[in-house]
Amino acid sequence: MSISMNDCVRFVQHTRGNDKVFRVLQYTLRFLVAKGFQCKQISHLEYYITLARKVVRITRDIEYVSLGLDAMKNPDRVEAIGRTIAAFGKCCWLLTDHIDLLYRIGVLTCPSGSSPVSRWSKVSNWLWLLGYLGSVGLYLRQLSIVENQIFLSQREFVSCGLADDDDDDDELERLSERLDQLKSTRTALWCDVAREVLDCGIPAGSLGLLPMSLGSAAGVASSVVGGYQITQSLQLMR
Repeated sequence: MSISMNDCVRFVQHTRGNDKVFRVLQYTLRFLVAKGFQCKQISHLEYYITLARKVVRITRDIEYVSLGLDAMKNPDRVEAIGRTIAAFGKCCWLLTDHIDLLYRIGVLTCPSGSSPVSRWSKVSNWLWLLGYLGSVGLYLRQLSIVENQIFLSQREFVSCGLADDDDDDDELERLSERLDQLKSTRTALWCDVAREVLDCGIPAGSLGLLPMSLGSAAGVASSVVGGYQITQSLQLMR
C-alpha cells in the first residue's frame, strides 16, 4: 500500500482541533505568568503544556513541505512567492523548534555544558514571525482579489436587474448565488488575516518586540479564531 504526501498531511491534521484547546490554555497561563501571578503550579503547567505541544507538532513539517512544493507550481508568480515564503518560514521554524525541544529535554547537550536553548528559541521565533508575515501578505492579496470580484459581480447584478427582460431571472439567481459565495469567502479570508496577524504577536512577544502579556493574549485570541474556523469547516463537512 502506497502512502502519498496528501495522506500524511490529512493524518497529522487530525490533532488540529485538540491542539487549539491546549493552545488557549497554554497562552492563558503564559499571560497570567507575564502579568505577575507568582504561582509555581501555573508556571510549571505552562512549561509542560508548551513541551507537550512541541512534541505533538513534530510531524507538522510534512504539511509545510507539501505546501511549499505545491506553491512552486502555482502559475501566479506573486502568490507562488508569498506561499513559498510562508511555507519556508513555518517549516524552518518547526525544524529549529524541534532542536530547541531536544535541548530542553536533554537529548542534545553542548560539550561545554552550557545550554543553547535561548539561542535556538530566538532563531525559531524569528522564522515563525517570517512565516506568519508571509501568510498575512498572501491572505491580504487574496482578499483584495475577492473584493474586486464582489464589486464587479454587484455591478453586473444591478445592471441585470435594471434590464426589463424576463429571461434575466435565471441570470439574477446565478449572480445572487455567486455573490453569496464570494461574501462567504471574504469572511473566511478576514478570519485568516485576523488569525495570522494575532499569531504574529506570539513570536513578537517572545522576541521582546511586544510585551509578553500582549503576545500571550494574541495567542489566546488567535486560538479562538482558529477553533471557530475548525468548527465551521466541520459543519460544512456534515
